[in-house]
Amino acid sequence: MAAPAPSGPERGPRRATPDAGVRRVLLGAAGAAVVFACFLALAGMVAAPGAPAAAARAGSVVPDELSLVVRTPAHLRSAADVEPLVRRFAARGVGRAWVQVKQDETDEFPAGTLFHPSELAPAAAGSDDGRLRAFTDGLSAAGIAPMAWMPVLHDARAAAAHPEWRARTIAEDGRLVTQDDWLCPFHPGVARYQAALAADAVRRLPSIEGLYLDFIRYDDDYSCVTPAGLAELEVRTGWRERTGRALTPRDIRRAGRSQGPLWTAWTSLRAEKIVETVNVIRDAVDAVRPDLHMGAFVLPFSSTDYALNTQAGQDLEKMAQAGLDEIVLMGYWDDWDKSPAWLRESLDGAQELVEGEAELSVVLDGDMGVRRTRLTLEAIGPWAAGAGWFNYGAWTEREFDRLQRAIDGHRTGPMPRPDHVSVVVRVDTEPDYRPSYATVHPFMIDALVGMFGEEGVSATFVTVGKLAERQPGAVARAAAAGHEIASHSYDHEQLDALPVEAQMESVDGGLAALGRLGFTVRGFGAPRNSITDESRDRLIDWNLEYDGSAAYDPLRGLLDVHYAAHSERPDERIVVVPFVIPNDWDARWVGGMSAEEMLSAWTRRLDAVVASGEPVFVLDVHQWAISDPENLEVLRSFIRYAKECRECRVETLREAARNARSVLDRYELPATTSGSSTLTLPVPVPGPSPAEARP
Repeated sequence: MAAPAPSGPERGPRRATPDAGVRRVLLGAAGAAVVFACFLALAGMVAAPGAPAAAARAGSVVPDELSLVVRTPAHLRSAADVEPLVRRFAARGVGRAWVQVKQDETDEFPAGTLFHPSELAPAAAGSDDGRLRAFTDGLSAAGIAPMAWMPVLHDARAAAAHPEWRARTIAEDGRLVTQDDWLCPFHPGVARYQAALAADAVRRLPSIEGLYLDFIRYDDDYSCVTPAGLAELEVRTGWRERTGRALTPRDIRRAGRSQGPLWTAWTSLRAEKIVETVNVIRDAVDAVRPDLHMGAFVLPFSSTDYALNTQAGQDLEKMAQAGLDEIVLMGYWDDWDKSPAWLRESLDGAQELVEGEAELSVVLDGDMGVRRTRLTLEAIGPWAAGAGWFNYGAWTEREFDRLQRAIDGHRTGPMPRPDHVSVVVRVDTEPDYRPSYATVHPFMIDALVGMFGEEGVSATFVTVGKLAERQPGAVARAAAAGHEIASHSYDHEQLDALPVEAQMESVDGGLAALGRLGFTVRGFGAPRNSITDESRDRLIDWNLEYDGSAAYDPLRGLLDVHYAAHSERPDERIVVVPFVIPNDWDARWVGGMSAEEMLSAWTRRLDAVVASGEPVFVLDVHQWAISDPENLEVLRSFIRYAKECRECRVETLREAARNARSVLDRYELPATTSGSSTLTLPVPVPGPSPAEARP
């Protein structure tokens, strides 16, 4: 099942639609053709089937105009913000703005809070001064099309006022768990209430040209359970006749594993309730403004595996045949550990389902780096013409500069490939998986150093401070042989499970321990990828050159090298150099691979990285696992494979980080980068190491 996903901004005659199971078969049969056509389109040979015909032209396709989602709390703190914001949007070439009329997440205000005066729901403090209407009127006067953006089923205000509307989801053991801020559309009052809010917003904001629904979905696969819904499922599936008993929530939970007829009926019923809610809202809006354009923001969609789309309850075929003029896919591929190519596949597959019943477009993360944005625009091809942008924070001048730099660069054509691919062997030098220091010995490091010497390559030992204190000679021999020593925390702590103060102690303690032993440390890798914003900020404070705490599988998605900004000083940043999975532990012990299969897994992923144009491939291994003779020979074979790659150089992680920076600095906005020669940041003065402080 698809994991819960973060959300950003989410007519014609209605006719019967094919059964979900039939549609799944049809999609599966079409999947190979869609992928192949996508490949050809990306290569510039053909236009993607179903893509906008006018946009399918030679050269790089750029957005026709800037279309932005505008979160009201981040932009309109007072009525005085209205005129400057309109002027800035007009100067930046914004052509369409989705303006938030109702709170989405429960952060600045509870979800469901309105940003205009109303008798139907509480309004945010100060919003009764008419700033939202003044803003939409100002946009319209400046030639910018204002659209209302209205989250629907995530509504803490309504849930508090009507507890009976709250969605209930099915836990693993079959219990029903109430979701405090989510509404269940199986309750008729939910759709009527949201329709009243929509009609009220349309009435109070006469300049808007469209209404777009968001959070018009469920929060997980098993929400929302009601007695009426269970009764309907019994009828649809003939459950009582077949089993002789009543249907229970536990049965639905089991059906999620088997994906049989009960599951098909459950997902179909949930999708119908979403469509019913859309239609109720559409009818209420039509009564006020029958000319209004109506759309919905929906989650990313898999065209080759329909089972991945059950979570949201958003059946695009049914939604397109309901009261929607436009469906906007939220293309936040990077939040789902996917890739830009996956997003292109999603768009092409969605077009097959929409079949001209509604317009189809995409909204992209507006806070991606320049290079990542260009990678996305290149991948989605003709769909870039109608792309919009979401940014959780404010659209500052720096955000506009970054976005414009990406669009202007994309207009010139594809990004050039890197000068070379840095292939890194990263050795996590640490206690074993139990974890235990008693089972790790200096000869493990020495065996690796010996093999690296025989192959004539340098590696990076990402080292736990406490282990370096216990085995200083072996770590020193590695450094003397020309290998890099980086930090892996003090005692292999899970940083994201610690209070902030303890995170700082772990980062500081590991770096201080290595420093006292005479090692010059330029990089860091958090144990088990457990980096946090606070601990990454600390790496910048230490003036480290790179953070190696992220991981991805190149056969499943993309996590490109990128800059991560300091959370409080956004003009300061550090380069993030992700490593590739599976590592040796994942392959041999978790995945049960043979040595030969592990080697194949690594070489196939190196091939994928080289083909993708990424500048870095980092192989993660552990000294206590890879020093086993059989595994050591696999690593030797991989190194020889990398040395035979014409585009590749086997380098240290620090050298790879510098290669990554040379690529990123061709595209990204100038900023102060941690570890650069011009950086003048205060370096924390470490106190006694955790080892010295302990009895």
